Amino acid sequence: MNERYTGGNFNWIGRVDGIRKEQLRWHQVIRNIDLDKDKISAKGFCIIGFESDIGIEKNKGRIGAKEAPDTIRRHLSSLPWYFDNINLYDAGNVVCKDSLENAQELLSNKVKDIFDAGLLPIIIGGGHETAFGSVIGFYKHFKDMPSIINFDAHFDMRDYKDGATSGTSFKQIGDICREVNKNFRYCCIGIQKSSNTQELFNRAANYGAKWIDTEMIRFNEKAALKKLDAFLNASDNIHLTICMDVFAQNAVFGVSAPQPFGLTTNEFLKFFYFVLKSGKVKSFDIAEVSPPLDVGDAASILTAHIIFRLTDKTAQGLVSLIKPEK
Repeated sequence: MNERYTGGNFNWIGRVDGIRKEQLRWHQVIRNIDLDKDKISAKGFCIIGFESDIGIEKNKGRIGAKEAPDTIRRHLSSLPWYFDNINLYDAGNVVCKDSLENAQELLSNKVKDIFDAGLLPIIIGGGHETAFGSVIGFYKHFKDMPSIINFDAHFDMRDYKDGATSGTSFKQIGDICREVNKNFRYCCIGIQKSSNTQELFNRAANYGAKWIDTEMIRFNEKAALKKLDAFLNASDNIHLTICMDVFAQNAVFGVSAPQPFGLTTNEFLKFFYFVLKSGKVKSFDIAEVSPPLDVGDAASILTAHIIFRLTDKTAQGLVSLIKPEK
């Protein structure tokens, strides 16, 4: 089997200002681990990469995302680290060569291992097929499905009769929820009418999914935040997933499916922080950065800064930056 797991072996290097705690950067505090060998029980975060282009290729997208995990690591490396009481680990990568389904199963097992160690998983794709392995890893640990919040221009609820792709994860999860009699709780933020067929809108409605499209975010923000607030209030544990094609292509071009009318970084950040302040995010993945298609590593740099903000707000106890409007 060409699908394999390789423990953490990334060479974390970067700028050094000193060794006092107030001078530290990610590369100075992160520890490479092998989930097959090391016994970890700690409070903190654990990165794992998913090197996969197969799902994007099968979904007729622009490939290159398999190179994202290590490229994003390079841009995380010199970011500052503020928390001397929080652990930070790198558990390496799951590598997908031939069988997407086998690689997703392997990823789900490693995500479960991260949860078992008491850590919050940060999964870096790869295509958005990453999300299926992430959520199933959550299910294996907690014996329940999380509520899913997906920042994405697409529902990713395509039919998978010919096999999984980067566009099928949430229909697959919805079907598993039906099989095991669990609620399918799914909210997609940043949906675009031009990126989804009528069938996909109908399917999302049939599965009970919620969505907030870019038009509502842009022209009726108060209603959009209320809708998100209602979803958060009805949720306990959240898996937060981001497809980088949710952003406008003038900000992020190096992705599988560039979007001319995607979200601005400021629009995204307001809703992203709104989710984080709930204190309910238990796992996170981010997908579909394609470094070979990028200009100046812009998409990878933005991804690194999103991960930084996730860890920063989570480690702070999720400081409330935005209050819901009633």
